[in-house]
Amino acid sequence: MVWGRLGAVAGAALLAVGGVGCDGGDGVSPDGGAADSGTSSTGDGGTPLSTNGCPDLFDQDKVRTYSLEIDPAEWQKLVDEFNNVGALLTEADWGTYHPAVLRLDGETVTDAAVKLHGQSSWAQTVMFDGARAKMQFEVSFDEITPDKRFHGLSQMVFDMPRNDWTFMHDRLAHSWLRQTGIMSTCVASARLDLNGSYYGLYVIQEDYTGRVVEQFYPTNPDGDLWKGGWLPKTNKRTANQARLDAFWAATDLASVSAIVDIEASLTSWAAEALLNSGDGYYGGMHNFLLYDQGAKGFVFLPQDTDGTFDYLVLFDLPGAHNHPIFWWEGRAVPTPIAGQHWVIVMSDAGWRKKYAEAIAALLDRWDAAQFVGWIDTWSQQIAPAIAADPHTWAAAGDVTRAQAAARSVVKDRPEYLRSFVACERDGVGEDRDGDGFKWCDDCRDDDPAIHFGAPERCNGVDDNCNFTVDEACQ
Repeated sequence: MVWGRLGAVAGAALLAVGGVGCDGGDGVSPDGGAADSGTSSTGDGGTPLSTNGCPDLFDQDKVRTYSLEIDPAEWQKLVDEFNNVGALLTEADWGTYHPAVLRLDGETVTDAAVKLHGQSSWAQTVMFDGARAKMQFEVSFDEITPDKRFHGLSQMVFDMPRNDWTFMHDRLAHSWLRQTGIMSTCVASARLDLNGSYYGLYVIQEDYTGRVVEQFYPTNPDGDLWKGGWLPKTNKRTANQARLDAFWAATDLASVSAIVDIEASLTSWAAEALLNSGDGYYGGMHNFLLYDQGAKGFVFLPQDTDGTFDYLVLFDLPGAHNHPIFWWEGRAVPTPIAGQHWVIVMSDAGWRKKYAEAIAALLDRWDAAQFVGWIDTWSQQIAPAIAADPHTWAAAGDVTRAQAAARSVVKDRPEYLRSFVACERDGVGEDRDGDGFKWCDDCRDDDPAIHFGAPERCNGVDDNCNFTVDEACQ
């Protein structure tokens, strides 16, 4: 997971708790193009694609073993960078590539380059896991040789934060998002050997590049894609900074509506709500993508989905019943902060109702039995690699417990959200504290003194449910 604009202060807050913090419909993409249609026969450079539009490296029936060979001197530099948590917290330039050789199934890439990946998950594993601390990596194929591709990819990520005890969060989330038509990358499970020894199990991901954007926005593939609202992932030399500045300068509904495609963004936020995310823009503010569609505005998109499914069950307090609007209420300290655009949109009753409608539309695409089938099949597939992983702090019982919790969440979460939709859209819901506001529009339905329009007291609580604590308090 990454901190992005939260910076070092929020990163330090995340580290206060060792186990917490991590880094369209009907098969149609947001601008009308087919998502995962399987109609393309090749990827970049003639690479075969599987039936879901992914390069063949992401075949879900295999757990491939990748091998990285790194010169001892370069490896020591990586180790030193990995252990330099102080530099990481000050947001120093930690993104240094090192030359490496990558091998896979008889293929050899002699001019690969590797750098460390992650931020909060990286810092946590260094601080808490000792000899079992696990590096995450980005492997580039075009850093040394421009425009080079490996199976159609310019870069791939080996991702596995310490708090995904299922070893499947990204794999599950991305598979469903792609199936639903929401932009996300191809993923699969993979083993990694480092300098001849097994290092650990990962979820491998392609990077967010023009290839991915074109899949989901085929009629509008050339817009700027921003990670966390600050780092360009496409058009890196020509990205329109003035447009991004206008996005961050939007401080009311009129200015947000002028620069953001709110309706499309609601679909992304609804997807994160269904995935039970504790660390996206929904659930944490800092992990998200922005795609600039031009006249249609920026659209929020999910990114870094490893804090999903059982994450809020095992490492936080809400379990599967995290409120889909006031998602920070009831969370463990340090409580996550809602982003400014979320606050502005969700302060409007009309948009809250449309948000409920977006959730309802995705509930029709949610198949709990399919998720359980994926969990059952993939957990058996990766079990030997987990058991042999020398860099995981999760014991065998932890893995079993997390996978069982994930099976429960994929059934329980949609049922909870159906009750939210009935309340927010249809007006059918309880007012448990008797303050005149149904639970779906009450940030604290256990306290009659807390609700929309209540007096704001100087007590460290958001008494009037306006997403702000103690403003103009009495």
